[in-house]
Amino acid sequence: MDQTLQNANSVYYRLIALWVLCEAMLGGIIHGFKLPISGLFVGGGAILCIAMIAYYVPAKGSIVKATIIVAVFKMMLSPQSPPPAYIAVFFQGLLGELLFIHKKMFRLSCLLLAVLAMMESAVQRILVLTILYGNSFWKAVNEFLSKLTGEKTVTNYSLYFATGYIIIHVIAGFWVGWFAGVLPKKINQWKQDTTIIAALDNDVALPALQSSKKKKWKLGLLLVWVLLIGLYIQSAIPIGRPLLPPNVPLQVFIRSVLIVLGWYLFLRPVVSRLLQHWLKKKQRDEQATIQQVATVLPSVKHVVQQSWLAASPARGVKRFVLFCKTVTVNIVHAA
Repeated sequence: MDQTLQNANSVYYRLIALWVLCEAMLGGIIHGFKLPISGLFVGGGAILCIAMIAYYVPAKGSIVKATIIVAVFKMMLSPQSPPPAYIAVFFQGLLGELLFIHKKMFRLSCLLLAVLAMMESAVQRILVLTILYGNSFWKAVNEFLSKLTGEKTVTNYSLYFATGYIIIHVIAGFWVGWFAGVLPKKINQWKQDTTIIAALDNDVALPALQSSKKKKWKLGLLLVWVLLIGLYIQSAIPIGRPLLPPNVPLQVFIRSVLIVLGWYLFLRPVVSRLLQHWLKKKQRDEQATIQQVATVLPSVKHVVQQSWLAASPARGVKRFVLFCKTVTVNIVHAA
């Protein structure tokens, strides 16, 4: 019984470490390049990790605990990730904990988790665009495309875009959810193939954490923000002759700059400080588990790297499938 519990704990720590790699490293890269598909890749990886935790470590609260630990590592390894990225992490974790209460409906829970998590990612991205650029942005898109197509009436292309974006995420959610539901059975089949079994290397060093350097030109940005908001208010009221021309693209651009600078200079520091304070408290509470995850993190990272290299003989989708096989088998059935 003790040996079984020890094995379950080992799998638990490795699955959390795999989730950390998906969020902190892959997520950090995608957020750094501002790619609009972060939900498909990072979210898909997180959903698979949550599903495997639910299957192999079905203890109550295991997913929520894993979610908090992943958020702590995300804070340490990927400090550039914006607060909305943490919203997605906690949404996925809390939803997973809720859906996997009934262990007998594992496949259905996987499907619901994937679809709802992907929808949340898409809706969050659209809401951010709306808050950042306002309705004027969508109107400008509609007018531009209507003129481009030569239509006399303005078509609501932005609605088609938003709907299509959500549909793409929902379709991806169905695929990820189906795959997550059959993954444990597939892993049992794949582990029979000795060619994809590789020993974990615990001697691989974890890269040192790099602290983000605070930029010293915040005062200049503050002056720019104050100047722009003064011009924006003077033109909107208006007070006297508007200094800014009534140009929709220019208004959208200025609005976005004001919101971005306001978020960067005022709101983000406050939100980030509150979030980090809460996460550091949780870090102290979960110190033992965090230490265990930190211990296996280098070996899990090594397995991911070596699995990708081992899958190099295959090409395209086949390489990705072989990579997934190798990673999951070695994480769940490590020597």
